[in-house]
Amino acid sequence: MASRIGNPKSMASLEIFVGGLKNKKIVYIPTAANGENGWGNWQRQGGSWELINKVGADIKPVLLEEYRNKSVLQELENSDIILFAGGVAGYLMYWLKRCEIDKNIKRIIGDEKFLVGSSAGAMIFGQSLEVGEFYFTDEEIGAGKIEPLKLVDFDIYPHFEEKNLKDIKKLYTGKKLYLLKDGEQIIIDGDKMEVQGEERVVNGRIS
Repeated sequence: MASRIGNPKSMASLEIFVGGLKNKKIVYIPTAANGENGWGNWQRQGGSWELINKVGADIKPVLLEEYRNKSVLQELENSDIILFAGGVAGYLMYWLKRCEIDKNIKRIIGDEKFLVGSSAGAMIFGQSLEVGEFYFTDEEIGAGKIEPLKLVDFDIYPHFEEKNLKDIKKLYTGKKLYLLKDGEQIIIDGDKMEVQGEERVVNGRIS
């Protein structure tokens, strides 16, 4: 779970964690970006799509909007790495639910696949998307009412800036929120969890 997988530090960390990216089969899901900057903007120069294409992997972009149903599950099953790129978290979760990925993700990743999330793609692993509604983030109305994947027992706030800390503490109502700056990530390997970067946690109102 990275703040921005396109950051060189995060990309290097990913390559180490998966034992090298060369020849790995990567399903790259840019759907969240379609909900933020318009259709196809995920291919822009300097983005994670451009960088991930330089590592020698076998990469297939999978736009959930083009499948619209659970037929996309086969694409995920035939991969080594599933990478959810950044954008708008609530929009991404809508398509994950429509394509029934939310119901099948644990079975698909099993013990062999790597699941990677960047920005909004990392937020969906948590317990809530409420931070997507904050006025200094995406202002995505209703995001907090959409249930994410809940693969981890905490939430992620990507692209953290110190100037927003006071407001984050005031607004966050969840249980536990990790604040990640670009170049930082959280790696979970079985029962082990490692925060790569400074560990910043905001405890919310849920005990």
